[in-house]
Amino acid sequence: MKTDSLLEVIQVQRHDFLNHLQVISGLLQLNKGERVRDYIIKVCGDYEKLSRITRLKSPDIKAVLLIAANEAAKKQVELVYDIQSDLSSLGVSSEIAGSALERSINHGLKYLTPMDIHERVMKLTISESERKVSFKLCFSVLSSEVTQDIKEQMDLSHWLEPYNSSSKLAVTEKEAEIYLIFPKKQSEERPTGK
Repeated sequence: MKTDSLLEVIQVQRHDFLNHLQVISGLLQLNKGERVRDYIIKVCGDYEKLSRITRLKSPDIKAVLLIAANEAAKKQVELVYDIQSDLSSLGVSSEIAGSALERSINHGLKYLTPMDIHERVMKLTISESERKVSFKLCFSVLSSEVTQDIKEQMDLSHWLEPYNSSSKLAVTEKEAEIYLIFPKKQSEERPTGK
């Protein structure tokens, strides 16, 4: 259930915040002012990454990404994201796009979880062009069996078709890329009269 997962995210954030305060307090007690400054800069950088997610205009995608960041951390997978759009122009419901993204991320995490994978990094890029909003998810894979399983599991295009959206998958021996492509909202331009 998404509510339980979001509550877990809040609990983890609260725990991390209290931990940061304890580290700062300890460093101050040891008169390590320079290390306090460096630590605060690092923590602020971490929270800036999180704030990129919270500024998105799509509540379902916001929730999916917050939960994914938490799940990735639990599985020792680094989630790297490049958010180039606030998704205000997303032309499908937040729920549809969020569902497709959640499914894609969960598959990526599934294949990155085994400890014998050395590059445990999932990269997500959210961008938009003149007519579409795109999500690109990249992660390492190990074997042809895994790549075949990904192909079978990721057949989202049929499900997304009624929404004028699609998914695409590119798989090599070492990497998989999942693309989710959604239309942008139609602009409401009105012709000007003379």
